[in-house]
Amino acid sequence: MKKLCFLIFIVLLGQNILGQETVISGKVLAGDSRRPVPDVQIIDNDSGTGTTTGSDGRFFLKIKSDKNIVLTFSHISYHPLKITYKPGKNYKGQTLFLEPKTEVLQELEIMGVPVKERSYRTEHVGIKKIERSNLNDIGNLLRTVPNVSGIRKGAVGIDPVVRGFKFSQLNVQLNGGTRIEGGCPNRMDPATAHVDMNDLKNITILKGPFALKYGVNFAGVIDLTTYNPEFYDKYKTHVRTFLGGQTNQEGFKTKVAVQGANKIFTYQFSGSWKKFGDYEDGNGKLVPSSFEHQQYSGNIGFRIAQNHTIYATAKYSPGTNVDFPALPMDERKDDTKIYSLNYLSGTLGKSVNFIRFKAYFSDVHHTMDNKNRPFSDTVVAISTIHATSAGGKFGINLNVGKGQMEVGADYENTRKDGTREKYLIMQPLLPNKEEDLWNNALIGNTGVFAEYHRKSEKIDWVAAMRLDYNSATSNPLIRKNMADKPVYQNDSTESHYLNFSISGGITWHINKQNELFFSLGRGTRSPDMTERFIILLPIGYDPYDYLGNPQLKPETNNEVDLGYRFNNRKAGSIELSGFFSYVTDYITGELVPPSEIKPQTAGVLGVKKFENVPEVFMSGFELTYQTPARYLWHVNFNAAYTMGWNPEATVYIVENGQVVDETTVKNDPLPEIPPFEINIGFNYKFFRQKFVPSVSLRMAAAQNRISQAYNEKTTPGFAIVNLDLRYNFNSILTVYAGIKNLFNTAYYEHLNRNIIGTSYPLYEPGRIFYANLIFHL
Repeated sequence: MKKLCFLIFIVLLGQNILGQETVISGKVLAGDSRRPVPDVQIIDNDSGTGTTTGSDGRFFLKIKSDKNIVLTFSHISYHPLKITYKPGKNYKGQTLFLEPKTEVLQELEIMGVPVKERSYRTEHVGIKKIERSNLNDIGNLLRTVPNVSGIRKGAVGIDPVVRGFKFSQLNVQLNGGTRIEGGCPNRMDPATAHVDMNDLKNITILKGPFALKYGVNFAGVIDLTTYNPEFYDKYKTHVRTFLGGQTNQEGFKTKVAVQGANKIFTYQFSGSWKKFGDYEDGNGKLVPSSFEHQQYSGNIGFRIAQNHTIYATAKYSPGTNVDFPALPMDERKDDTKIYSLNYLSGTLGKSVNFIRFKAYFSDVHHTMDNKNRPFSDTVVAISTIHATSAGGKFGINLNVGKGQMEVGADYENTRKDGTREKYLIMQPLLPNKEEDLWNNALIGNTGVFAEYHRKSEKIDWVAAMRLDYNSATSNPLIRKNMADKPVYQNDSTESHYLNFSISGGITWHINKQNELFFSLGRGTRSPDMTERFIILLPIGYDPYDYLGNPQLKPETNNEVDLGYRFNNRKAGSIELSGFFSYVTDYITGELVPPSEIKPQTAGVLGVKKFENVPEVFMSGFELTYQTPARYLWHVNFNAAYTMGWNPEATVYIVENGQVVDETTVKNDPLPEIPPFEINIGFNYKFFRQKFVPSVSLRMAAAQNRISQAYNEKTTPGFAIVNLDLRYNFNSILTVYAGIKNLFNTAYYEHLNRNIIGTSYPLYEPGRIFYANLIFHL
């Protein structure tokens, strides 16, 4: 027995002495923020021994072995990373990056249910996709998300469309509740246009009318999340600098952010500037698309007690000379100010998980003119709009029974006032004409909500409801002719509605790899500023002056979603989801007889007034697949399709520029619905994940399902290829570069508007070379 023990000791000792010593050291950083990640477990897969990273993310290991060493880096909040090292070499001073788990980001950012446990479709756009993009517009970035598209009218300001729903049918917000009301009647400045894309940490899209604690939710929520500065045990200062440039729409963008903090106080101040010119489409045609934009922001935070934080934020965003060739006017100047105050508590006793409070105010001064239009030599028009949105939100999350319940209330007050001045260049003796676009319009919405979530081993379920009181008023809606006589007047502008929304869903965990999810919901929204109070302006897809209707009824979306998820560590993940929506009191435009109201814009066919129609239907699906993060190579795929139809629509027959008759068609497709689309991406990680080239393919089918009622035109399909690369030089510098639209394809999206005064569609940019440099100090 002694000899046997001695022999075993000699063998083990020999292995230890004869094995080659390998030194491995470095630091582990978060892939999104480039901040050190403490408490990462680093395990040798062969021996099971290892270490953990310190508070600064650093680690050191000595391992003796004659064969390849495989280390696994793991942390509860990040995807695990495996790296193979050859024995006998020194690997000192490495910088490794761990990618955040999507479900953890979702849970932290929106303080709700992790994405894998939601009973409805949720999409997430992370920091790496934002950083590597050459795009200057959030709406453009979202076009690669399944069943998300956008309406392009100019250089920027692409208006998001989710599953065919658009405009106020979507709840677009900043940091979980801040709302922004744009100025332009034609939506050249939707809410996404007032947020600098390089300020974003991630974007979350909650599809369907199910997430009711985020405010009024008719068809989906788009939550834009920016960085909140962190707290540190000891005072630290960090500087983040972004530099980017591109050809074709040639220009540059830059941003500098400085952040410092200790245990109780943190701050971040930043400034950005971007200026870009016109672009050439794939046909070589020059498209007016220049713009200039700046943003300055400050964010300070206080840890007033353990688990109690307060953040105060201020942003100022001036924009100038933004081209919109598909609209009657260009943006001449836009000044946007956003202020917010946020409080968050952690656990309080055994019953309270957190309490949160938000107050905000957004202020938009928007000026447009037609000075770059051919007809400006006879009439110069200048529009000035002032829009504000003020509100707040309170919520408390409680342990109730075997689940969690969040209850709370929110409030939003939106005001809008605007005028248009016309100067008759050819008749200087006539007085200038001033007319109202909005006449001191006001909409207030007060809501209360509750959401209950319960988990079990096999079944998770969630139920939510909200009740909204919506009131609106405006000064009289008046439009006068050149003789100063009213051609339209409406003094009855007040309305009040009580709206009820409810949703419920279940997720069935069949086993560790498979699950089914199902949601059923009803989301109701009241009409918006434009639908209630716009005064004779051509703001739609079709060539008509549109007139608001203060007595419109609320619109309701009754939707059911069904989906399947598969997740395997070796095979990857698949998610398939489908939806069906039954929309009642759908808001659309209907022709007003010219004997009642004549159009006030040259070249339009007549006047359409916003009205409710009894019902329309929408349905569609999304399919996604991606390989697991454990491999050096990565493939992702998504496909999506939506269709919508009006059971009974009115088609207006036009001859010689006039409406001469009308007819009724059955099951007319709804307008501005994107076609079937596929996105495919592939990348490979070289040199210990420092160098990552990628290629992506985007394909859209022809759209032949078009609305006769809106005189919509078919669009051809297209396919474009993009090449991108990322190189992490070190923990300080990361470089992104690439080629967009590699083959200089001439194409346009189905939702792109035509260039004003023509039937020529607004084409997308041709080939673009770009580079982005990001410094973290």
